[in-house]
Amino acid sequence: MNEMYKMSLSIHEAGILLLVLIFLGSLWQLNRADDLMVYLKKMRIQSPLIMMAMFAPIFTGMVMMAAKHLEFTVANIVMIVLSVVLIVFEIKRSKPLKYASIAEEGAFEKYKKDATTILVGEIALIIMISIWMYL
Repeated sequence: MNEMYKMSLSIHEAGILLLVLIFLGSLWQLNRADDLMVYLKKMRIQSPLIMMAMFAPIFTGMVMMAAKHLEFTVANIVMIVLSVVLIVFEIKRSKPLKYASIAEEGAFEKYKKDATTILVGEIALIIMISIWMYL
């Protein structure tokens, strides 16, 4: 049982690192994007993949809690709240793309500004909770 917990913990940590790398890649891609239509096509493929990458650490965290019969400590509650916040942030980031209007002038620039703020916030939240967990 202990080996399963250690393996789940390493998968959980790798999933979190992958998530940070995906968010950094999304931020880089967003800042390089000039054409809305090209960016929309890429995001229609990437959005489900980003959500799947988000759910890997969430699922392994739930499995670890169930397998070890862990109680709801402050750290566990914070991680659950962080998971919900990340999901809401990703929905807020992808929803404007679903209803993007090509005719509106400056809409893509406004989206880029808002999405950059969300991505930086997500990265900062993950890094802060990771540092807290390792201390």
